[in-house]
Order: sequence, then structure tokens, then C-alpha cells
Amino acid sequence: MKKARIKLIEEDIFKCIIPLSPEAAVQATPEVTPEVRRMLAVITGEMTRGEIQERLGLKDEKHFRENYQQVGVKLGLIEMTIPDKPRSSKQKYRLTEKGRKILKENHE
Repeated sequence: MKKARIKLIEEDIFKCIIPLSPEAAVQATPEVTPEVRRMLAVITGEMTRGEIQERLGLKDEKHFRENYQQVGVKLGLIEMTIPDKPRSSKQKYRLTEKGRKILKENHE
């Protein structure tokens, strides 16, 4: 087990690093929202933003982007097929291994 480390930065300021156990690190993972879970369930193969949005029955692009797409990307559950060109008209999204794992857990 790793020990905590304390480092004095200035006279009255210090930094304390406390390592997390593997169990605590898992619990610290951000929770997947119901919206993102719904999105994971409709993605098959590689799909455009519009295709995913249509499958979800959502009309508002901004709402989809902020509450579904960007959250899924930030959590590492979906990925862009062309990460170097996020605004490409040919951009598609697919599930990551982590996304497939979350999806599988939902169905068990």
C-alpha cells in the first residue's frame, strides 16, 4: 500500500498526495447519465451525429451535443472516427471498449 506524501511548498502552504485504492478510483469515475446510456444503446457501428440524433428522436442539435455527444466523448464511451478533424462533414462516432462494457452491464 502506498503512503501519503506531504511536500512543503512555502512556510504555511503544503501539498498532500494521498493515493487512492483501486476500489476508490473506480468509485471516483463519473457516473454515466441516463441520456448517455440511451445514446450508447442506439449506436451501431459507425454513425453520424445526425443518425444518432434521429435514432434517439431528438430535434435540438445543441441539446444533443451538450447532453449526449460531448458527455459520451469526455467519458471515453464514444469516439470520433476522424479525431483530428472534429468538424468534418464525414465525421462519425462509434462505441469505445469502455462504452461497449457499459452497454453490456445495462443488459445484464
